Amino acid sequence: MKRQVFVFDEYVSSQKNGIGSFLKEFCNCMKQLDAAVCMLVFNADVKELTIERDGEGRMERMLFPLFPAGQFTHHAGIVVRLLRLYIVDSPDNLFFVNHSPCERLAEMLKSDFPLSKVFFIIHDLGWTSGCMGDERRFRQIIEAANDEQENARHIQDFYAREVKTYGFVDCVVCLSEDTRHLLQTVYALPSERVFLIPNGLKECGGNDVQRATREELKRELFIPADEKIILYVGRPTMQKGVYALLNAFHFLLKKKPGVRLVIIGSDNGNRIENLLTISSGFATRVSFLGLISKEELEKWYAVADVGVIPSYYEQCPYVGIEMMMHGLPVVASDGFGLRNMFQDGVNALIAPIGNREDTEEFSCNLAKAIDELLSSEELRKTLGRNAREIYHSYYSEKQMLKGYKDLLASLD
Repeated sequence: MKRQVFVFDEYVSSQKNGIGSFLKEFCNCMKQLDAAVCMLVFNADVKELTIERDGEGRMERMLFPLFPAGQFTHHAGIVVRLLRLYIVDSPDNLFFVNHSPCERLAEMLKSDFPLSKVFFIIHDLGWTSGCMGDERRFRQIIEAANDEQENARHIQDFYAREVKTYGFVDCVVCLSEDTRHLLQTVYALPSERVFLIPNGLKECGGNDVQRATREELKRELFIPADEKIILYVGRPTMQKGVYALLNAFHFLLKKKPGVRLVIIGSDNGNRIENLLTISSGFATRVSFLGLISKEELEKWYAVADVGVIPSYYEQCPYVGIEMMMHGLPVVASDGFGLRNMFQDGVNALIAPIGNREDTEEFSCNLAKAIDELLSSEELRKTLGRNAREIYHSYYSEKQMLKGYKDLLASLD
């Protein structure tokens, strides 16, 4: 019988972060593996539960309206009771959950659908924000069970909930080698229940952007022909390293005044106002574009000289895959997860974070690495060429498809 895949999605957040990109590629993989896919979409723009079906009468999407309070995972009882009305338990059912913490939801799915399989996909870990990606600090907090600091208690509580969640599901999918190692050593998960499947991305091709020359795109974007572009793509947050990057760019301008920093990404709240204040002394050399279309983003990938990913932690960011796919030379941090994607002198120059209490050190390392890349066209070409090769070997749609094919084969 054909497998039926049910994928949990939170509509509002996945429109703005990497989970949205992941879900698109994931669903494409499942369909290529001849599985029927039904999206369970929460906080959708509907007033009541709505079911959309395909031409054969199968559910394609279940749209849940906005819950009055809290995340949808806080309402596990309501969610599972509704699912039971429309989904018949079967060994061919596969539930994929993408949101944490959700120990109650995982427990109820296993209890109410005992024949079905439940998988949890890790897109982030609860400790990363509080520890700014410092794995060593996280391990210290977990080992010191009597740590009374509020941040430490929060991390310990979140960790306990994660352990419960992973204990209820049949399998945990992680996106980076760092996370797989942590699951086996700190979370004590047996290796046979952990699958490493990095994100993958289908290569774009044949569009007007790719047919245009770099010089044509620069004219279209009103960029002087001799201006060097440093490109940052992602949410403009401290955890993503954008504050350290702005400081590094300020250092760089003193040596290379003819460069421009372009920051692309959604802004929630007053982050851009904070960044404008920080960069007020060199504001004419920084462009904040906000959230732009995919086609416009491709133009910036095509004209950029250097891509920068200064995150303190990641799992397997799509921006990293996109930059490699476009053959863009990258300066990356050695943050948790990110260090699995980028190797110094191979497909990037690595700027060590160093002491997380001293962002000046990190900024100096970023400035030095960016300066080195801008100073050598040969190095940029080498890193860009290697990046393309690594994309095809590890992060293409084909590789992601293979990972999920192996996962499904393990169930037989």
